[in-house]
Amino acid sequence: MFTFITGGVRSGKSSWAERYVLKQRKKGSRFVYIATSQPTDEEMKHRIFLHQKRREQSDVDWLAIEQPTDIGKLSKPLTSNDLVLLDCLTTLLTNELFKKNEDWVEDPLYRRFVFEKIWNELMLFTKCAQFVLVSNEVCWEGALRSKLVYHYIRLLGHLHQRIVERADLAIRMEFGVPIAMKGELE
Repeated sequence: MFTFITGGVRSGKSSWAERYVLKQRKKGSRFVYIATSQPTDEEMKHRIFLHQKRREQSDVDWLAIEQPTDIGKLSKPLTSNDLVLLDCLTTLLTNELFKKNEDWVEDPLYRRFVFEKIWNELMLFTKCAQFVLVSNEVCWEGALRSKLVYHYIRLLGHLHQRIVERADLAIRMEFGVPIAMKGELE
């Protein structure tokens, strides 16, 4: 099953996604958490710490993997019994785009390459018993005055559309409340 969870910043996406994955527990399942964030500043270090602490306090052993780019490498050792949570797509997209540096803004071929790379790598995880992908909704409103922001938002939006087409369940989080946009919540 492929579940997509999106919402605004601090909407409760990650903690809800973790609880949701834990409810999918089956005998012989392994809980795999793929974290794409990097500790780039004090706020991000603190947020990473809170995520780690929450997993540590969980009643299961998470196999936590920090993988800011090239997530496809992780799919080979996974099995059809694994329950996988990837947090988050927006950070993964940023990390992949900036591997090249800001030149990607002027390079439509590179943007297309990154889009297809991420899409193909995400689809590798759909072989697992449960694949939960967390993302952010960004820039719902307001002028996009920067080329960089404009191209980033377009890429993210196109990824979201393709992901929701493929997902079995699509959830939008608002104020900690999950709203099913596709499929049904149990």
